[in-house]
Amino acid sequence: MPDSSVAGAHGACCGHGHLVEFYETEGFLVETVCGFLVPALRDGDAAIVVATAAHRAAFDLALAHAGVDVAAARHEGRYVVLDAAQLLTQFMVADGPDSRRFSDAVGPVMDGAAAGGRALRVYGEMVALLWEDGDVSSAIALEDLWNDFAETRPFELLCAYPMRSFGDAHSAAAFKRICEQHTSVIPSEGYSLIDDEAERTRTVAQLQQETAALHAEVLRLRARQEVLAELAYVDSLTGLGNRRAFDLQVQREWALTLRDGIDSFVVVADLDRFKALNDSCGHAAGDQVLREFAGALRVAARSTDIVARIGGDEFAVLLIRCDERAAHSYKARLREAMGEREWPALAQVGASVGHASLAESVSASKALHRADLAMLARKRASYAA
Repeated sequence: MPDSSVAGAHGACCGHGHLVEFYETEGFLVETVCGFLVPALRDGDAAIVVATAAHRAAFDLALAHAGVDVAAARHEGRYVVLDAAQLLTQFMVADGPDSRRFSDAVGPVMDGAAAGGRALRVYGEMVALLWEDGDVSSAIALEDLWNDFAETRPFELLCAYPMRSFGDAHSAAAFKRICEQHTSVIPSEGYSLIDDEAERTRTVAQLQQETAALHAEVLRLRARQEVLAELAYVDSLTGLGNRRAFDLQVQREWALTLRDGIDSFVVVADLDRFKALNDSCGHAAGDQVLREFAGALRVAARSTDIVARIGGDEFAVLLIRCDERAAHSYKARLREAMGEREWPALAQVGASVGHASLAESVSASKALHRADLAMLARKRASYAA
């Protein structure tokens, strides 16, 4: 086992969710993994090891020397060992790890080990195997899958990489990326060999602090990216989906219509007399009309339907899986909603509405175009009258 100072550093790391160690010798790896697993197995909790055959044998021996009854823990289902290369074959596809297959392969094993409310610790070196095979992108993707998995199950995870994997001049960015994906870093034994104990502690603490700062920055950037991604598909004035979002939904639903033979309809609605109102009453009044019309469109829609603002005063609704009677019913409900006192500004305008079938259209864009033409025909007819 490691000396007391190194064990203390490791113990501090083990209170976190996702650890990573960079090791130079096999002995250092075995010591760290053993120190990670022993507390769980001694306390009646569970551990899973996903490793090569040589490492599994070394871990078993070290656990036994530490006083763990390995055979009993296995018999009780608290200690599960899996072959890393074999497990990889269950979820790796041509372009990397498949999230659903990963969940199907790993989830039941973890649930079984954690049965009865047992706390769970997992050591895995599948990422290290991928990295040493040169499949860096898959290793990084697998680390992300582990992090996603931790959002649905409570467990602590330790990963480990041999330092030889980062020995060239081009590996600095990859090393930084791996550190960012983990909550704590156990540095290689080079840090453990610093003679001065205080200096060693400061060095390790500084590395952990830098990693924590990197992790916090990654979380901040991810949150900002999610907000920006959402805004790219949302109309800021009405809160509805925008043209980009609607086009994607129509394309998807058109493909499902072809596959399943169940029709859906596109409805396009354009406000009448909106420009005159905007010019005479100002943009604030125009914005209020747009917001109220968006509300009326929502009220008339079913929970499964999709409502969007696709232009200045032009809106669209995707009526999911219905017949043409549902399209006519929707337009009737919309007229009723526009007459409600809840939308007073709508009394100053009207709306022209047209619809088209997805099943009768050669493409998703053609369906939207046909609905738009039907709306324009309605508008011309109303003006002529």
